[in-house]
Amino acid sequence: MRRTLPVFLLCLLPSLLDAKQEPAPTTPPAATSAGPATSTQTKPQRRPKIGVALEGGGAMGLAHIGVLKWFEEHHIPVDYVAGTSMGGLVGGFYATGMTPEEMQKLIEGLDWRKILDDRTPYEDLSYRRKEDQRAYPNSLTFGLRNGLSAPAGLIAGHQIGLLIDRVTLPYYGISSFDDLPVPFRCVATDLVSGQSHVFQGGQLAVALRSTMSIPGAFSPVREGNAVYVDGGLLDNLPTDVVKQMGAEIVIAVHLESAPVEAKDIRSVFGVLNHSVSAMIKENELHSLELADSIVTVPLGEFTTVDYAKSEPIMQRGYEAAQTRSRLLEAFALNDSDWDAYQQARKTRKRTEIPVPQFVKIEGASARSEEYASHYFRSFLNKPLDTARLDDMLTRMTGVGRYDSAGYWLTEQGGKPGLLIRVVEKNDAPPTFQPAFEVDGSQAGNVDFTTGTRFTFTDIAGFRSEWRTDLLLGNTYGIQTELYRPFTADSRWFFAPHADASDTAFQIYARNDPLADYRIYRINIGGDLGYGFGRFSELRVGYEIGSLNNKLRLGTPQIPAVQGRVGQSHLHYLLDHTDDPVIPRRGFTAESNFRWFDQSPGATNGFPSMDLKLGYFQPIARPASLFVEGEGGSTFGTTNTGIPQFFLGGPLRLSAYGNNEFQGNQYYLFRAGFIHDLLTLPPFVGKKVYAVGAYEIGKMYGVTADTNLPNDVALGFLAETAVGPFFIGGSVGDSGHRKWFFQLGRVF
Repeated sequence: MRRTLPVFLLCLLPSLLDAKQEPAPTTPPAATSAGPATSTQTKPQRRPKIGVALEGGGAMGLAHIGVLKWFEEHHIPVDYVAGTSMGGLVGGFYATGMTPEEMQKLIEGLDWRKILDDRTPYEDLSYRRKEDQRAYPNSLTFGLRNGLSAPAGLIAGHQIGLLIDRVTLPYYGISSFDDLPVPFRCVATDLVSGQSHVFQGGQLAVALRSTMSIPGAFSPVREGNAVYVDGGLLDNLPTDVVKQMGAEIVIAVHLESAPVEAKDIRSVFGVLNHSVSAMIKENELHSLELADSIVTVPLGEFTTVDYAKSEPIMQRGYEAAQTRSRLLEAFALNDSDWDAYQQARKTRKRTEIPVPQFVKIEGASARSEEYASHYFRSFLNKPLDTARLDDMLTRMTGVGRYDSAGYWLTEQGGKPGLLIRVVEKNDAPPTFQPAFEVDGSQAGNVDFTTGTRFTFTDIAGFRSEWRTDLLLGNTYGIQTELYRPFTADSRWFFAPHADASDTAFQIYARNDPLADYRIYRINIGGDLGYGFGRFSELRVGYEIGSLNNKLRLGTPQIPAVQGRVGQSHLHYLLDHTDDPVIPRRGFTAESNFRWFDQSPGATNGFPSMDLKLGYFQPIARPASLFVEGEGGSTFGTTNTGIPQFFLGGPLRLSAYGNNEFQGNQYYLFRAGFIHDLLTLPPFVGKKVYAVGAYEIGKMYGVTADTNLPNDVALGFLAETAVGPFFIGGSVGDSGHRKWFFQLGRVF
C-alpha cells in the first residue's frame, strides 16, 4: 500500500525538493566512481554511512529493484535499508544478500495470479474440499464460528508466506536484523496499540509478512497480543527509521503515481481508498523532509496490482536512478573499496541450511498436531527439500482447517529442527457456502435455484464432518450426510445420509415444452467407503426411499409412478484435473452401478450402470483440447418403470430440448477446445474463455428425429467470484438450434 506526494504539493515546495535532490554531503565521500579521492591527510577519511528508505506501493514497489540494480552497477554502497509494505519486502530480500539481478529473476518467475488469488489450487485440495468446489463452484465461503462472518482478509497470505520463508530460511537464528548482510528494518502497524512497530529482530519472515499485510486484502499477522497490518498507514516511507539506524546520508525512493481526479471517486470503495491515500500522503510528506536525497520514480501509468508488468516497472526504477546520477555518483566507491564493501557483505551472508533432526508444529490443536506431525517425518535427517515442503504445506491448507502454513528452522537441545507454523481459520469451521444456479437453456423459461451448504467438523470424532445442503427454487430439498473415518488417520469411513427433494422436471422437443413434471423423492441410507488420497474415492452402500412423479402440465411423456425404491449401489470417482469448472489439464472417471430390488412401475429388480470419462490436454499456453465420453445401460432390461437416462440440453446435445431423449441405454461423445480470452481483476474472478465443442450421441428406447443426433456448441465462459457464467448457442442436425445461458455448475 502506498501513495505519492500530489503534484500540486510538489509545486508548492520547490525549494525543499531542490535541496533534497542536490545536497552537498557534510562529510566528503572517500572516493567517487572516477577513482580515489586525493588528500594531503595521512589518515584516511571516513565515508558517510548511507541508508536507503523504500516506500510501500504494491506492484509499483518492484521499481525498488531497478533502483538497487543501478546502485550496484555504479558502486553506491547501502549500509542500512528500511522499507514498508512492498518496500519492506524488497528491502528485506536485499538485506539477506540477494542481488537485484537475483530478485529480478525471482520476481519474473512468480505466478502473481496464484499468489494474489491465494486459494489452494484445486489439485491440492483434499477430496472432501474438491466435492465442495464441484458442488459450489465459487469463492463465497463464510465462517460460522462466531456467527456469520467473513475472513479477516481476502488473501490469507499463504503463497507469499511460502516465498518469504524460502528466502529467509538461512537466517533462522539471528537475534538482530543488524546481523544481516545489510542491516535492515521494516515497519508495520499494530492495530491493538494504534502505533507503528519497527521490526529490528526476531523471525525475519514474520516481519516481512507483517509489513505487507494490506488491511482488508491480506489477513493480519497475530503475534502475542499484537495484530500487525501494513505499515504504510502510519509510515509509508521510513526515512526516520533509517536515520535512527545510524545513516548519515538518507536516500528516499519515492514512487510517484498518477494524480487523483474527482471522476475517480464515485463508489464507496473509491471514497475509502482515497481517504486512506490522503492520510498516507501526509506521512510521506514528513518522510520526504527527512531525506537528504530523493529518487522519484514516475509510475503514473501503473497501479498497485500491475504485477504482470514487473519488467517495465523495474526498468522505470533503474531509469529514475539514472536521472539522479550526478548526485548519486558523489557517493560511489572506487573499485578496491567497492570490492571490500562487497566482501564484508558476503562474510555475513548465510547459505547453508542445517539438516533438521526433529519436527515441531505450532498453531494447531493438539489433536491436529499429532495427526499432521507424521506427514513431515520424511524431512528428517536429510537436506531440506523446500519445493516438496511447499507442496505439502499447501496441501495441508487444502484440508480446510488452516488459512496458511509456513516454516522455518529452530533449535532444541543444540539440535536443529523443522518448525511448522500453521494459522487456523479464525472464523471457521463450521462453514457456510452459498451458491446460485440459473438455467436459461430454454427460450422463455429461466429456472433459478439457490443453495447453501453447512459443514461442521469433528462432530463425531477427529476428521468427521456433518454436511447439509438446503436448496430453494427449481428444486426444493435438503440432503445431509455424516462422514466418519474409522480412526483419525484411517482411509476407511462410513457415511449415513438422507435426502428429500421436490424438483421441477421438464421435457422439451426443440424449444417447445411437452410436459412439466414434479418429482418427489425421499431417501435414507448409508455407505462404506475408502479414500485413495485427495484424487479418488470408492463407496458401496444401500438406500431405501420413495419416488413419486406427477404430471402438472402438458401431455404425458414418461409414466407417472409412485412407490418404494430400494437400491444397492457402488460409486467410484477419480478427479485428477486442475479446476472444478473448466479443467485445462488432467483426466476424470466416474462410474455408478445400481441394483434396484424395487422401483415404482418395475415388475422385477434390475441393474443400471453409467460411466463417464474425460481428458483435458493443453496444446499451447492459452489453449487446451478436451475429449469426453459417457454412456449408460440397464443391460437389456426395458421394464424399469420410468426411463433411467435422459439426453438433451447444455453439454448433453446442447441444440436439443431439455430431456428430449429418454431411454434405458445411451452413449454421448464430446470433443472441443478451450481458449483464454482475458484475465479478470483479482477478487472478481479468474478468466474469460472461448469454448467450442462437437457433440454426438444416441439414446435407445425412444423415437427420435434423427438416427444419430449431433451438434456444434460455441460460447463464452467467465469464472467469476459468484460462480461460472456461460452464454452461447448450438446448431444441430434436423434444424435444431438455440441460444442459452447458465450461471452455476455449467461444466
